[in-house]
Amino acid sequence: MFFRSMNKKESQNWKKGVVLGFYTYMLMLSVNYFYYLSMEKDFFSSHLIFWGGLLVAFGYDAFLNLKDRRKSSYKSSSN
Repeated sequence: MFFRSMNKKESQNWKKGVVLGFYTYMLMLSVNYFYYLSMEKDFFSSHLIFWGGLLVAFGYDAFLNLKDRRKSSYKSSSN
């Protein structure tokens, strides 16, 4: 009722966003860990790591969906 089903392209874009968000988490956690090992204090706060990964995942998904919509509207307007 409140949510519509994603089409195949939107589902693929979401999976790409999730993968990039996961790699963002891993990168930020590893930088934070190695910084902690050398300096004995955190480089990133846990809040920043959490929100950074989520924002990257949702932001990349939105970017890819917007790009696909623009491409499809350009194709339909040129015909």
